[in-house]
Amino acid sequence: MLTAFFAAAAWGRVGLAATPLALLWFVHDRTGSWSGAGLAAAGLAVAEAVAGPQTARLVDRFGQPPVLPVLALAHAAGLVAVVVLLPASAPPLVLLTAGLLVGSTLPQLGAFSGARWSHRLTSATGLSRAFAWEAVANSTAFLLGPVLAAWLAGRGLPEVALAGAAGLVASGTLVLALLRSSAPPPARRGTPGLGLPRGLGLPLVVTACLGVHFGALPLAVAAARPEAAAAVLGASSAGGLLAGLALTRARDPRLRRAAVVLALVATPLALPGLLTAPVVVLAAVLALVGAAVPPVVVATTVLVRERAAPQQLTSAFAWSASVSAAGVAVGSAAAGQVVDRVGPPGASGLAALSLAAALLAVLGWGRIVRCARCDPPAS
Repeated sequence: MLTAFFAAAAWGRVGLAATPLALLWFVHDRTGSWSGAGLAAAGLAVAEAVAGPQTARLVDRFGQPPVLPVLALAHAAGLVAVVVLLPASAPPLVLLTAGLLVGSTLPQLGAFSGARWSHRLTSATGLSRAFAWEAVANSTAFLLGPVLAAWLAGRGLPEVALAGAAGLVASGTLVLALLRSSAPPPARRGTPGLGLPRGLGLPLVVTACLGVHFGALPLAVAAARPEAAAAVLGASSAGGLLAGLALTRARDPRLRRAAVVLALVATPLALPGLLTAPVVVLAAVLALVGAAVPPVVVATTVLVRERAAPQQLTSAFAWSASVSAAGVAVGSAAAGQVVDRVGPPGASGLAALSLAAALLAVLGWGRIVRCARCDPPAS
């Protein structure tokens, strides 16, 4: 099941996961301002969410081999420009622009790899297992990337962290471009509007809810238990990794069943006393929640693959990634407000509520769509 293009995308994603934190530390080290660093990181997130689907449209139209080298070189050049040219006294607009420059050139490696799996495999079980490996690679990247960036920045080497992230991203993208035989054929015709494929409402709503969860939960844990946050969130990631590995040998999960299980195991997050419970209890609950996430991710990814036209596969996967990033941003911002007003348990409850919303969407999507298509009553 593991292939050269999967390996190239996997190591590139370690760099993708490290880039936001590396940029945050670098800007803070250069300017001495946390607010400025946060502004640059926010610019990166917004640019990635907006530009990702549009660069994916180019890939769908012209193919991966000609477009990926341009993306890789543009991203590397953008980061070099930021490192060399960003002044210590940079005003907020310059810091925001730096983040926008880096984020707008980030290659959507998960979308590129997912499109290759979809081109190569035809059976539902094979695709499900492939997307389970994608979930494992993504979880591993978000374990390794931020840790490496923080470790280098903590030793006074934020430039090395940023350069290392750029090297991983660019090399993974370039190798992916060289592996021409597994790349889907180009569509040669653009899609109208913003390039959002039809029929993706349900998977995108579920993905957005998952993003809100992942934006809110770490903030709630960090605010309530700063001394144990790393260990507790590590347990959650470990649960997700183990579940993802198990799915690589299992039958394809069903979205409805997976959403029910996830909402049920996340119910304790809404209990006011959970965040003050013993660390072992909190870690066990988060490990269970983390283990229940990959089946939902795999099922929604399969649904995206089934509903997207062959000439829009990369765009469809990129939209999913962008919606997830937007959900994380909303979840983080909302959780911060909730923590300030009612405390960390409120943010933990928000994380649980977002998963309940995902379940409600799965259970009632058909009715929602039918209602939206109804003619308004005559007056």
